[in-house]
Amino acid sequence: MNGRLSPFSCDVMNKNLELYIQFLNWLRIGHSLDTVSSYKWGLKVYLDWCDGVEKDILKFKENDFVDYASYLRDDRGVKRSTSGHYICALRTFWRWLYRQELVKFDDSYIPVPKDNDKEHYPYVVKQELDLILNYFDEFYSEQLRDKTIIAFLAATGLRLGEMLAMEIGQIDLDDKKATARTFKRTNHFREIYWDDETNRLLKNWLEVREKYMEKANFQSNALFISLARTKIGKPSCKSNVQKMIRKVRKNLGIKKKITAHSFRHGFGHKAVENQIHPRHLQIMLGHAKLNTTMFYMGVSNKEVEEIYRNKMESSLTRP
Repeated sequence: MNGRLSPFSCDVMNKNLELYIQFLNWLRIGHSLDTVSSYKWGLKVYLDWCDGVEKDILKFKENDFVDYASYLRDDRGVKRSTSGHYICALRTFWRWLYRQELVKFDDSYIPVPKDNDKEHYPYVVKQELDLILNYFDEFYSEQLRDKTIIAFLAATGLRLGEMLAMEIGQIDLDDKKATARTFKRTNHFREIYWDDETNRLLKNWLEVREKYMEKANFQSNALFISLARTKIGKPSCKSNVQKMIRKVRKNLGIKKKITAHSFRHGFGHKAVENQIHPRHLQIMLGHAKLNTTMFYMGVSNKEVEEIYRNKMESSLTRP
C-alpha cells in the first residue's frame, strides 16, 4: 500500500497490534519462551498482511483466511511446511479470540494446508546412534559431556530444553531415574528413566563437572554446564548443543538432518518397534493428548504395509 495511511488504516493497525500483544502476554503464562517466540514470529506475518490489506481481525470472514493462505503460497512463496506452521499459529490465536468472545466463529473455519505424505520427522536409528556415540573420546572432558548429552537425550526422550533445565539434585543415579519438568504443559512434571550405559556416563560426567565447578566463578546447579574458559560453570545453551550435533554429523558424513529433537523421535520410534502401549509412551514423552503421541511416532507407509501384509492380509483371504 502506497502513500500515507488513512485514519481508518491506522486505527485498524492499532487494534490488530493490541490483540496480538494481548495474545502473546496470555501465551507467556505456562508456555516456554521457545513456544512464545514461535507464535510471535508466525503471527507477525499474519499481522503484517492484515495491515497491508487494511483488514480488521475482529471482522474476518471465512474467505479472508483463504486469501491469507493464498498470499502465503503465491505472493511470499512459503513452503508448505512453513505455511502449515503459520496457519496453526493463527488457529491458536483465533481459538483464543473465540474464547474471549471477540469473534463469532471458531478456528474450524480456518483451512489447514495438507502436507505431503512423507516422513515428517527425521529420527535417529540404532546404527546412527551407535556411530555418533562412538565418535566421542571420553578421555576429554568436553567430549565426555557431549557424549552424555546425546546418550541422555536418546535414553529419556526428553526435549532439548527439558534436558538443559535439569539440575543435579533431580538425578537419582541409584534408581536411574529423575523427575523432569515437562515443557509445553503448565506445571507438569514426569518421571524419566535411563539405562546402565547412560548411568555410567552420567556418573563420570558428574565427577568431571564437580572438578570444573570448583574452579568456576559461577555457581550453578545445572546438570550440563559450559566448559569454555570464559563461561565455565554456566548452564549449557541450546545453540551450542545443536552446533555440536551438526559438527558431529558433518564429520561422520551423515546426510540425514539429525538434530537434538531427532533423538526424541528416535525414542518414540524405538518404543513402537518394542510394542510399547501408546498410553505408556504418551506419559514417557509428556504429551497432553494421545493423538500427538500417535503422530509423533513417525511410522512410514512401508512399515504399515509390512504389518498389513504380515498380520492382516492372510486373515482377509477368501477361498
